[in-house]
Amino acid sequence: MRVPLLGFMPDLDPTTPGAIVDGDAFVPTLQGISAANVPINEPRNALAAPPTGSYATMLLDGTRRLLASTNSAIYEATGATWTDRSRGGGYTGVQRQRYCTFGNNVLATNRSQAIGQAAPGGSFADIAGAPKASIIVSVNGFVMAFDTNDGTYGDRPDGWWCSGLRDQTLWTPSAATQAANGRLLDTPGKITAGAALGSDVVAYKASSMYVGRYVGPPLIWAWQRVPGEVGTAGPESVVVVEDRHYFVGQNDFYVFDGTVPQPLNAPCREWFNANINETYRSNIIGAVDVPRSLIYWHYPSTASGDGSLDSVLIYNYRTNQWGKQAMTINVPLLYSYGALSYDALGSNYATYNDLPAVSYDSPLWTANTTVPAVFKGAFLYSLTGTPGASWIKTGDFGDVTDNMFLKRVTPRYRYIAPFVRDSGDPINGPPSIPVETVTFATNYYRDT
Repeated sequence: MRVPLLGFMPDLDPTTPGAIVDGDAFVPTLQGISAANVPINEPRNALAAPPTGSYATMLLDGTRRLLASTNSAIYEATGATWTDRSRGGGYTGVQRQRYCTFGNNVLATNRSQAIGQAAPGGSFADIAGAPKASIIVSVNGFVMAFDTNDGTYGDRPDGWWCSGLRDQTLWTPSAATQAANGRLLDTPGKITAGAALGSDVVAYKASSMYVGRYVGPPLIWAWQRVPGEVGTAGPESVVVVEDRHYFVGQNDFYVFDGTVPQPLNAPCREWFNANINETYRSNIIGAVDVPRSLIYWHYPSTASGDGSLDSVLIYNYRTNQWGKQAMTINVPLLYSYGALSYDALGSNYATYNDLPAVSYDSPLWTANTTVPAVFKGAFLYSLTGTPGASWIKTGDFGDVTDNMFLKRVTPRYRYIAPFVRDSGDPINGPPSIPVETVTFATNYYRDT
């Protein structure tokens, strides 16, 4: 009898065939369950302080920008170093910086200073007339801002703004430029998140959602409330994958394609709601690993007294299966490699032994490969290392009425040996072969 593992299912009956009821550092894949990749320290210097936000983007000419922000500054990765790209006078406030790309410019906002922009290779500067906002989104030729504050209309947590059409520097309301603003008043609470969905934009509150659609003057944007009482508390819990939004709701995880949000009926939703620090639910940050069809939702568990992200639920949106991992980070991001050439080895690593333990087909050697990454403290790590320690606990196997005797268990697994350097030449000499120990624990009934 073959029993395939079906992912993390702590909410279901433990006798469910294939259920994983507990474990750590395991990931659902198209071929089964895999150990999670170990973080690999990237060849970059430390930031001035642990970041509270990060952003990676591509400009019109194909060049890439990697930004990391603290509460007081924004830095850009230039080679192995971090260059200060802050506005004059720096930043204040406690909200993290959030970003979007509009044409060749990167925009940033933190609700304490006006929305700012940075041209390629340049520093940020405030955009004259732009509001302060918690959230910014680039969509359909506009920059949209949510949860706003400005000198004319004041503090409007339920407010939205849009820039002029195809011009992120115009914010004075005008039918000619199509810059506009308004409020979403039909449901209580502030706007907590926003994200583009094709040419539309979706604004989220804690228990409601609105779809905004461009209609031109005089309304500019028309808003339709989505039926139901579904929303999200986390400004960055919404993950955009192809033509859908995946997000964390109050009682389940949801997918939204522009019609009505559909619950994923996650078999770990009750477990998740019992293990998240509810005070800091808004700290949830989602990230997607498209090549592996994985969404990572980093969240503060009940063990996190200050709201720091110390756990992650991992969802495979192709197989509809779940995994989990205990991992403390500052912020996640999608990180694009520049290929590491032989000539660059010396400037990034002092010796061959300092090279990370990665395989020959690792993204480290491939230009412009996008991989999931995290900041741990002031250092950047890609999640591409050889899988490390991992364990799972299966559910009960057998029949609750009939006794069974388990004689033998034959696990079926697939193993690809990574490239591991030994004390010899790692380029010309043969790599050492690692020894891996796999332990399986099985619950069973036995005749007495």
